[in-house]
Amino acid sequence: MSLMSRLLIIWISSVAFLFAGGVSTKDKVQNFLKTSIKPNKNIKVLNFHIAKVVDLKDVPGWKAYILTIDLELLKQNNRVITIKDVIFSNGKYLSRAFVDIDTKKKLKDKILKSFSPDAPLSYYDDEHLLYGNKNAKYKVLVFSDPQCPFCQDFVPDLMKFVKKHPKDFALYYYHMPLSIHPGSDTIVKAEMVAQKKGYKDIDLKVYEAQFDMDTKDPKKVLKAFNKKLKTNITLDDIKDKNVLKRFSDDLYKANKILVSGTPSIYVNGKYDIGREKMQHLMDTYGLK
Repeated sequence: MSLMSRLLIIWISSVAFLFAGGVSTKDKVQNFLKTSIKPNKNIKVLNFHIAKVVDLKDVPGWKAYILTIDLELLKQNNRVITIKDVIFSNGKYLSRAFVDIDTKKKLKDKILKSFSPDAPLSYYDDEHLLYGNKNAKYKVLVFSDPQCPFCQDFVPDLMKFVKKHPKDFALYYYHMPLSIHPGSDTIVKAEMVAQKKGYKDIDLKVYEAQFDMDTKDPKKVLKAFNKKLKTNITLDDIKDKNVLKRFSDDLYKANKILVSGTPSIYVNGKYDIGREKMQHLMDTYGLK
């Protein structure tokens, strides 16, 4: 069951819903959602948006409507999250799901897996510009976790590459510590503090340090951080309100465009699935 299904009650009396005529299908879907999405006592629906409409080649006449929904979690300190879901319509009927009879897989899962919103222009701001120049031909966004092994394998090379080609590339870096890596929250906050204090190339050095912490204890994490990077970051430093705001803002922005894993790369606002475009650019420029 999807997060949306757990949090919301979609008031549909059967698998399919019959629409009235007279308006466009997209408007019908919008109107249906306005009157049919009902919050439960734990959440508040702030907004919903039809982010994309996809023709279903395997189901002629039907379209998939990809939704993004902003929710306020009332029992989690009013945390705001964005989730995505899919509904289907042919202009007359609406359905929550299509299931492949042979594979028993839901069509919505396949659609959601391939969908990612563009990164807004506002994400390309001076605060997150790590290397290169903002007028570069290629503007690269990366969401990354310093303890993620895939990030450790790719992100340092990306940083070095952009440093080498600052005329054509700009790298905007967002912190996205994952809950599966216990020490990442503290590492990221310490990284932010060190950057503010003027430690050169601290983000790159954090990756090269290859942290693999199995504890969440901030004292132990900071001790390892300071030892490896020759810094002197304190607990008070990482509790600074500006650090906490930057930390929270980075996670919020990742959630807003539905980033779910690391490293996630966007080239000129478009999600780079499998990092294929960025790797091609790196390989091409490496031949010059």
